[in-house]
Amino acid sequence: NANLIGPIVLLQLVSPGARVFVNDFTLSQNMRTGAPGFGDIVVSLHAAAFNQVWRRYGIPRCNGAAIPVAKRIDFQGGYERAISSLLFALSGANFILLHGGISSELTHHPVQAILDDDLAGMVGRFLEGITINDETLAIELIEQVGPIPGHFLNREHTRKWWQREQFVPRSADRLTYPEWINTGKKGCLDYARQRMDEILATHRPTPLTPGQEEDVERILEEARQYYKEKGLISDEEMATYRKSMESPNYPYG
Repeated sequence: NANLIGPIVLLQLVSPGARVFVNDFTLSQNMRTGAPGFGDIVVSLHAAAFNQVWRRYGIPRCNGAAIPVAKRIDFQGGYERAISSLLFALSGANFILLHGGISSELTHHPVQAILDDDLAGMVGRFLEGITINDETLAIELIEQVGPIPGHFLNREHTRKWWQREQFVPRSADRLTYPEWINTGKKGCLDYARQRMDEILATHRPTPLTPGQEEDVERILEEARQYYKEKGLISDEEMATYRKSMESPNYPYG
């Protein structure tokens, strides 16, 4: 706490009213390897305590460890990021680093980012809670419909409110079993890959200028050479990087 409070106080003395937020990136340690414990439940526990303390201070909070140790897009990665994201949100985080990170955020995959978008939507819907008012209670409508065989599916109120109350993931398998069989037995990874292909084929971001492209490549090349000279990247790894960059699918190859 002191490491964060001190700089904030100094900043406010120099520039009163300057906007700040604090980030909790505290990780446990794998006691077998010494590696940081991304995805560890105690990391979420620490973040929850951090959020509660800084919420009392009235300062916005960021949590930066909703990233799994899992090396691929799999069940382990799913539960690690889902549990941490929900706990971060429920304990008062204003900003959560989430989308696309894999293997302790050493790499990134666009398919994972698409799956994480559904996860973020589900967490966001949970935080919205339940709306209780005269319209949502719909007491008069309940009295009109009455007991079975009455139903609400043909009512305007249902058509309006189900879309507000439910969250429908874009990459989840929500089919009936016969539908699933007849459409190729697809899972969430298949739907996410399909959505990735659609986005890459149709989305047109504002391109960087040629000068900006050159600056980015220059910075990346300087970093590669620096790590190579320090012995942190082997010749074999450098060759792999070069091959990847020469791929027509770069940076997604």
